[in-house]
Amino acid sequence: MRGSVNSRKKRLRDRAKSVAAPAFLCAAVVVWALVSFMHRSPFVASWDEVDFVLALDRFDLLAMQPHFPGYPYFVMGAMAAARFVSNPPQAYASFNIVLMALATIPIWLLARRRLSPVWSALAVLLALTAPYLWLQTVRPMSEAAGIAMLWWFLWSWWRAMERRTLGRILAALFLFGIVMGIRLSFAPFGLALVWLLVLSGMDWRRQGKRLWPRILLFGCAAAAFQLLWVAGLALSEGGLSGFAKLAAAFTAGHFSEWGGGVTSAAELSFAERVLRFAGDNVLWTGMFARSTALLATAAALLLAAVLAAGAARSPRGSARAGSRLARAAAWLCRPSLPRALAALAGAYGAWALLAQNIDKPRHMTPLIGVMWLLLSMLCAAAPQAAPAHLGAASDASPAQPGSAPERRGARMRRALPAAGALLAAGMVALQAAVGGALIARQASELPAVYQLEQGLRELAKAKPEERFVVYTWEETRVLQYLHSPVTNRRIETYGYFLSDVQADPSATILLTDHVLRGFEAQVGPLREQVQPVARYRSDGRFEPVYNDITLYKWIGEPKGATPKT
Repeated sequence: MRGSVNSRKKRLRDRAKSVAAPAFLCAAVVVWALVSFMHRSPFVASWDEVDFVLALDRFDLLAMQPHFPGYPYFVMGAMAAARFVSNPPQAYASFNIVLMALATIPIWLLARRRLSPVWSALAVLLALTAPYLWLQTVRPMSEAAGIAMLWWFLWSWWRAMERRTLGRILAALFLFGIVMGIRLSFAPFGLALVWLLVLSGMDWRRQGKRLWPRILLFGCAAAAFQLLWVAGLALSEGGLSGFAKLAAAFTAGHFSEWGGGVTSAAELSFAERVLRFAGDNVLWTGMFARSTALLATAAALLLAAVLAAGAARSPRGSARAGSRLARAAAWLCRPSLPRALAALAGAYGAWALLAQNIDKPRHMTPLIGVMWLLLSMLCAAAPQAAPAHLGAASDASPAQPGSAPERRGARMRRALPAAGALLAAGMVALQAAVGGALIARQASELPAVYQLEQGLRELAKAKPEERFVVYTWEETRVLQYLHSPVTNRRIETYGYFLSDVQADPSATILLTDHVLRGFEAQVGPLREQVQPVARYRSDGRFEPVYNDITLYKWIGEPKGATPKT
């Protein structure tokens, strides 16, 4: 009788947890969305952001509104949001916020395949409140929207991996097309579709079905979903030929060093690049937003995860039989969710390390949520204590059933998930506090390039008798967007700069430190030819490249010196 009562109570507790966790998660997501809407960034502080904002007024790839490949689904979503939000950058941010809030659904569904309701809610909130990702969500950039749709793709792909039906395969292909139409740089996640095709091919062969027609159909469906956005862009550029030429021109410029200058990333060795990518971009900036409190809490959570994984590890015994190649092949045919996500994250991480701009940590943002989900799965891995009567049958443990060592081991196995859950909850609270403060600052603190524009405006007003010309790199796009009264020219080569200066001798020449460093990389030191005028700073977490701008006045070559070329 007592046993049935206890069993009924346990079922009621489990049912309450299964209802309370998603209810709490829904409330938390609503609060997150409200806070995000309150602190959307009103600034357009980078070249890419200007491209996106101008696209709301006129979509024109040739005019870089936006730049190639166009991000059509992202711009279309912002156009829809702009019907309700008059501020263009905040229209993009609003679209990001809605998509990120909805992305909690596939994250929850993925987490529930391995985790309890409580741990699933914690995993979702860890991904949602990550401060650096939160900063990207409230800006007019496409990373957050792309990540939101990436979660829907990963969920649909895993459903297709679990049961490879036509409907599930087509859903995964369709959602990957949406991802590509928002953020093309997420292409490495397309390896998931190759994986799905291989397993589907094995199924078809085992069922005696014709292989090549089905592979061709799979490829045609994948291509058709990509053509939904590519064809529209090609038509906007006058046809496929014009679109291909535009793509080639943009790619050549995007992956080359402008004007013979050398960026800071190009000077790094491969080992230094790996260290910077993993240590700074992924961990210190990406995961912890340069917060020591977040780093310390995450370290404690990682320790709990390692202990939990160790407690969950079972003796291998005969599992070691067979070659590693055979075991790897068996795993590829029947992968586990954590390792599958880790494999895809590793593929994207290699791409971000080798092919993306390492000066911009935002390129690693797709890894943040995946890493938190995997860490949650590790933390919750410790098994429940085995019943006492099973202890005697185990050869791995010499402790007698009910003995003190066995009781201590059981208590430890029960304590590990609880301790991990408390640390995860603390991490969520800390991330929410740090992230909330950061997005509030980002929405109110003038970016350095805005400060530069204000300084130039005040300089022109204070000295109306002088005519100023300022030479910049990517700052030019923002200065033009803000309608700076000072003539600004984008320059990349020192020889052209000298020719320009000599052709306009009556102008007062100004240049930014980014231009000066680029010139020095081409011809050597030039500090004697410039005079500092002002310095403008903002938080590097908001804009990592142009967060510190020094304005110089060009005083020319010393008398009697031979001009450098």
